[in-house]
Amino acid sequence: MPFFIPLAVGGLVLTALGLGVKRVLDEGLVGAPEPPEVRAARERHAVALGSLKSTRLRVRAGMTSLGERQVKAKAEVVEPLRGLLARLERWEHARREDVLPAEALAALEALPAEPVSRAARRAWPLFGSGATAPLELVPVLEWLERGWLQEDAVPVVVDGVSLFHAAAPWAASPAPDTVEARVRCLEDCVATLTRATDFLEALLARLAALDARVGALQGRAEVQLTYLDAASFEEGGEEPRERLSRLGVLAGQLMVLLRAPVLTLDGHLAPEPPVSVEEATPAQT
Repeated sequence: MPFFIPLAVGGLVLTALGLGVKRVLDEGLVGAPEPPEVRAARERHAVALGSLKSTRLRVRAGMTSLGERQVKAKAEVVEPLRGLLARLERWEHARREDVLPAEALAALEALPAEPVSRAARRAWPLFGSGATAPLELVPVLEWLERGWLQEDAVPVVVDGVSLFHAAAPWAASPAPDTVEARVRCLEDCVATLTRATDFLEALLARLAALDARVGALQGRAEVQLTYLDAASFEEGGEEPRERLSRLGVLAGQLMVLLRAPVLTLDGHLAPEPPVSVEEATPAQT
């Protein structure tokens, strides 16, 4: 499947197969053979560029997976829980602040109750359910989704480095005159692309870990929800209240994870939410 960090800027094209930059700029060098040192540096640059593009695609897939998980958990746990708590409060069986820890209660209140469009959810995998992307990071979000870098657009900055110049170092200015300067420029770009790729690999690992944790808690919370309804509290037995207590802990931690960002507002990796005792405890039915 082809993938893109496509560029069509002036006379420069960055191709879908992405093994490098095809130069058609009129610099008086078209048709002239390049020194072997420059060719070797270009090849290293092409490899680094290909790695970045491949990793971007995997990050995009990870964002899609986590985004689907967030929607499913909200629909199958959060909203049923919201309805259950409302009924329990109305019938004076329990108050939500007695069921959910304070952090989970804040997460519940922050999660939108109404259906949310796909466009409004696009930032959720990176910034948490119910969040929007800060304006400074919208270009990064769009690049992760589409793979486009443009010279005249807001720079895409990943881990503090701008990707456009690193991907196409001579798009906006002529290549350096000397072989040594060209090689040095390409090597600097390779270092930048490698740094960005390493950051995306770390981001991908965080997305996958959060996806797995949300999925596990969702499954365990659904089990408790299956056995609970407001009418079960009429008999006054202990089992419904014990299940409600377990549900509060499990669903509470789930909602905290749903709200947890993977990226901070300045584009760095956010701290991982701690694993609660209940999350680390084997599932009970």
